[in-house]
This record gives sequence, structure tokens and C-alpha cells, in this order.
Amino acid sequence: MGRIIGIDLGTTNSVAACMEGREPRIIINEEGGRLTPSVVGFSRKRERFVGDVAKRQMLIYPESTIYGVKRLIGRRYGEAQAELSRLAFRVAPTGGDEIGIEVDGHVYSPQQIASFILSKIRKSAEDFLGEPVTEAIVTVPAYFNDRQRQATKDAGRIAGLDVLRIINEPTAAALAYLTQRKKSATIAVYDFGGGTFDISILDVDEDVAEVRATCGNTHLGGSDIDNRVVDWLLGEFKKANGVDVSGDKMVRQRLLDAAERAKMELSTALETEIHLPFLTADEAGPRHLQTVLTRSTFEYLVDDLLTATIDECEKALNQAKCAPEDVDEVILVGGSSRIPKIQAMVKALFQRPLNKQFNPDEVVAIGAAIQAGVLGGEVSSVTLLDVTNFTLGIEVEGRRFAPLIPKNSTVPVVRSQLVSTVVDSQRVVKIHVLQGEGKWVKDNVSLGEFELTNVEPAPRGVPRIEVTFTIDTDGIVNVNAQDIRTGAQNSIVIHSPTSMTQDQVDESRRQIAAMDAGSDEDAEGRRLREEVEQQLYGLESFLRAHKLRLKKKDIFDGEQALKRGRMALVKKAKAESLRELQAYLTRFHGHISEKISAGTGVAVGVVED
Repeated sequence: MGRIIGIDLGTTNSVAACMEGREPRIIINEEGGRLTPSVVGFSRKRERFVGDVAKRQMLIYPESTIYGVKRLIGRRYGEAQAELSRLAFRVAPTGGDEIGIEVDGHVYSPQQIASFILSKIRKSAEDFLGEPVTEAIVTVPAYFNDRQRQATKDAGRIAGLDVLRIINEPTAAALAYLTQRKKSATIAVYDFGGGTFDISILDVDEDVAEVRATCGNTHLGGSDIDNRVVDWLLGEFKKANGVDVSGDKMVRQRLLDAAERAKMELSTALETEIHLPFLTADEAGPRHLQTVLTRSTFEYLVDDLLTATIDECEKALNQAKCAPEDVDEVILVGGSSRIPKIQAMVKALFQRPLNKQFNPDEVVAIGAAIQAGVLGGEVSSVTLLDVTNFTLGIEVEGRRFAPLIPKNSTVPVVRSQLVSTVVDSQRVVKIHVLQGEGKWVKDNVSLGEFELTNVEPAPRGVPRIEVTFTIDTDGIVNVNAQDIRTGAQNSIVIHSPTSMTQDQVDESRRQIAAMDAGSDEDAEGRRLREEVEQQLYGLESFLRAHKLRLKKKDIFDGEQALKRGRMALVKKAKAESLRELQAYLTRFHGHISEKISAGTGVAVGVVED
């Protein structure tokens, strides 16, 4: 087995790490950085870029640059419509209410876009380690549901990675803490990232990390804070210029970039100046944006978002059955946790100093690398006991949801429940498996269903059917139903309602390979055309410079060569024809040059036109 890496697939940035002996180490990407922007860009010439290069083109081609895909992965189009309206790139529903991301006529799934990011991370890891990388641990927000987790795993499969384990981001951070602090403690991991928020309460011992409770919001993150600042900037611009530019995607992208920079600057400064020249133009001429955002105004704009994270912290404390003073340390994770107001609010809640020994951007990847080390045998003294993030249960009479395994149950776990028939002489019982916290079926996520047949005929309510849920350490759900009187039974193993089959993964890879092949072919053609243009320019300059020294036939042949080359460019000749043309032009230019040097092509006197 090769080296297993740990990957923090983030909304804003992604990070990878690996174990070097018993020490985790951040993997440096191809650009020499520790963070890889989770951005995928497509050029006008259909080339694909990932990371820093893609992020740089966001302001120029916002409709061809995909960001924040983590908030889309594993979600339905209908449930994400509210936030989709803010995106600069085009998103439309595909079959089954899935999300489709359209770029230049091609439609990508969020899994495919995420796979591009994972592919870049994989290549960076292979360059960094000097060996092939095929296995990984990937982290997700603790409050990701089963559909979102499996979609993340599918993205890894498309990228050619065997995702051995999906673990929660706060739990990964706790693993990093565990390797640094060899003492018993109750800790809180406050994880405020670019797109999601999580809070987990854990008990850690010398070599054990046990999650007691986790809460969060997968639609609350730094990007929501940025959007509040963007809305404020739009208002300021309208007040100053009387122009509403909220519908201009390029303008919005420039404002989003400015908002993100302002947010970061206000972590250390009390105010920041935002200056965007030539933001737009109309009949009156160019319009500029210049304003000052103070920290107090910023905190006022996002106060309810910050308060929402504290509300989740209080929920987690209640579910863990502990008071704030029972928490020994608070670990801050995620870039948004650097906001001074956040730190003040968290400190006020827990009445504890904040642990700042870890880099908030890297600690999750380090924890993932430690988990990779456990699976790879490099780390043997760490035990992780995680919990279920949502309640699991079945549908019962009246379209109601009957919980079987409560949220925050330690995995692995087994639970059983007796159910019965709802009509007389019923021979078939449908077992509908659900995940969520709602009282009604419609308010929860369907994980799958199966039928138990050959139930012994009897009056309603008489048969006794035992439904057993089993969740293993990988989060795989196994549901079994058995008629106690007859012994008839059936079961289902639930990987995910949206899990891609191997055929679907292979087809996705083929589609991407075909697009890449087309892009590579286009890139090769463009390169050859540029080289031919340079050759034609060089030949034309040579003929002009030596016109008086050449015979009429040489000049005629030269003009024919130029004509042939220009026609090939106009007709957009294929790569093979362009290569033949290159060879011909090289030979002709060399032949004419030799004649000039030898004097054999030189005419006496002036050459007539």
C-alpha cells in the first residue's frame, strides 16, 4: 500500500498533509503554496485551471470560474435555489433535480468540479512525495448529511482516489490536538470556514478522542459574511451614484473580491479603505467606488451571522449535557474564526482562553493526515470515537418519522425496533429508511427503502417485525427487517441515496478525458498556428529585406509560400497540416537563405516588379 494522504476539501481553500514518520507535514502545491484555492476556471479557449491561476481569472471571466462548490455538492437544485441566485456562473437543474454547472455549453456536476480540485491536490502530493498517490482521507463538515458525504467520496473516485474514510472536520482538528497535548480534557472545536459552520464537544484522553455532541449549519460561513459586505457596498455605490449595479456579474465579482480582502484586513485594523476605480460606466462616464468600512460597521452588518454560531454552540453544550465551564479549551478552526468579534463572543461563552497554537487553515488537514497514519500503520496510539450527525429512523403509519438511532450516538452502534402491519392480512411491509430531525417524512432525507415479503397473514398490528439498524465505523448503514414468527427477512446496505455506481464514475472520467483531449487538441492547434504566424512574419520580413538581391522566380516562390501559409490559417487547418506547413516553410526559408549566402540567387541590377 502506498502513502495515504489527508485532504481538507474546503469551500475557499483546500489543504493536504501526510505523515513523515510520526509527524504530520503539509504538502506544498505546484505553485509552492500551502493552500490551494478551491476554484476551477475555464478559459475562452476551453483550457481548465485549478487553484491560484483560476482564482486570478475570477474578476475577468466570472461566468467561467467555479467557486464554493462544496456548498453545492450532494444537494438538490430545489433546496439550494436561494443561494444559487448569487453565483456568477450558470447553474441549472438536471435530471432528478440534480445541480448542473454549465460552462461554455458543457454541463458539470458538483462532484466533477470537486474532482478537478482533488486531482490537482493528488498531483501536487505525487510531485511532493515522489511516488504515486491513490488513497486518501477526506474531511467534511460535521453537519454534512449522508448524501453530501457520499457525493464527496464520489468526487474522490472520479479523481482517481480511493477515499478510505470520510471524517468530520472538528474531529480531525481534535486528532491534531490529541497528538500535541497528552492529557485528559474536554474540548470544544469551533470550526467557522468559508462555507459551513460546525461546533463539536469532545472528551480527549492520552490516546482517545470521543465526540460527545456536534451541531452546525452547512449554509453558514465566511462567504455569507462576504455577501453582507457586498450588499453594503452596492448600497453605498447606489447612494453615491444613483446607479444600481447589483445585476452586473462582473461588478459583483469585483465587489466580492474587495469584500473578502476587507474582511481579512479588519481582523487586524480598525478600518479599511475600499477603492474600486472604473467599477462601471454609463452616459455620464466612468463610475468609481471609494469608501471606508470600519470594524464597528462590519460587525453590525454580520452580527446575526456571528450570533447564529453561538446559538449552535449552546445547542451542542446542551446535547453533550455539559456547561460552558466544563470545557477546558476551545480550539478555533477555519479562516473566519480569525474575526476579532468571533473570538470575543466565543471567549465570553466558554469563559476560557482560546487555543491558538494551531493554524486554523491547516489543522483539519493535519488531523486527516493523522487518521491516514492510523490506517497506514504509522500511528498506532490514537483511537477515534465519532458520533452520528443526524437521527436515523423509518417511516410509520401517517407518514410520520419514527427515530431508531438518535443523533450523537457513538458509532459503531446497533439499534432495534418492533413494528407491525397497518391493514388486515398484509403480506408485504415496506421499510423506508430516513435521516433527519423532522417529525414528518417530508422533513427528512430518504436514504432508501426495501420490502419484507411473505409476512404471515394476520389482523393488523399482530405481526411482529423487528427492524435493526447497524452503523459501522465508516458510517455505512445496514438495515435488516425480520418477521419474528416466520423468520422471513430482508435487508439493505445504504451507502447513500446518491452514490454513483462504478459505471457512472467511469463514464464521468471518460467525459472529462474527452473534454481534456479536445482542450489539448485545441491548445496544440493554437500553438502551431502561433508558430506558423511567426514563421510567415519572419519569411515576409526576409523577402522584403532581400528583394533587390533575389530573382523574380525566388520572389514568386516566396509569395506563393506566404499565400499558402495564410490560407492555412484562415481555413483553420488541422494540427497535422500545420506541422507539414511548418516543415515546408522551414525548408523554403533555409533554401532561400542559402541562395543569398552563396550568391546563386542574386540578380545583377534592379529586379523588376
